[in-house]
Amino acid sequence: MKIAVCEDNNIVAAYLEDYLSSLGVQNIEYEIFTSGDDLIHYMEQEKTSFNIFLMDIEMPGRNGIETSAYVRAHDKNALIIFITDHKEYVYEVFEVLPFRFLIKPVTQEALNGVMKKAFEHFNLTNQVFFFKQNKKQLQVDFNEIIYFEGNLRKVRLVTSEVEYDFYGKISDVVKQLDGNLFLQIHNSYIVNMSQIRKISDSAVVLKSGVNLPISKKYRDEVRQKHIQYMAWRCE
Repeated sequence: MKIAVCEDNNIVAAYLEDYLSSLGVQNIEYEIFTSGDDLIHYMEQEKTSFNIFLMDIEMPGRNGIETSAYVRAHDKNALIIFITDHKEYVYEVFEVLPFRFLIKPVTQEALNGVMKKAFEHFNLTNQVFFFKQNKKQLQVDFNEIIYFEGNLRKVRLVTSEVEYDFYGKISDVVKQLDGNLFLQIHNSYIVNMSQIRKISDSAVVLKSGVNLPISKKYRDEVRQKHIQYMAWRCE
């Protein structure tokens, strides 16, 4: 687990470093950066990224929102945790999909709580879906899957990059998935809840713009489970 701390205040950065070192979690690495430009330069030079970014919003030069836009363009799965004095920034950072906010002054307790949720998120989303295609065993990470579509004896698995068709039934697919992440909305469709933008009475609108139908059978369950998912993401 690689963590980047991007904070221009040296005192705050030192506190965060102390907090991270006292987490008592094995196999984590962290780097401290005092500006967004330094962080981006490091990522470009080392050709690397980080799993978690603790990102100050107000920094000279490239601010935290602009830096996070760069991060998100290159890594859609990284978790961005904003550090700020001002809660009103919540409405300015929607496009970079932050995971959480830490309000200054950051306490050890607050950081511990956020990091615990981040580690839980990675453990949950880093699961893998296995399937066979043309006698070959394939696998796709849960966080890469947008939705499944069933058609008779075939299933289509859709990601942002590629689509896979394999023999199977939606009823069997749903048994292999984590119900905390995936939601059946129709006899023919299962969606990754992280990909949902909006829910109406008859359809789910995904972040990609795709509209998928909700059957009456699943309507109440769809809303209830999505609310539970959003509560978990934001608690």
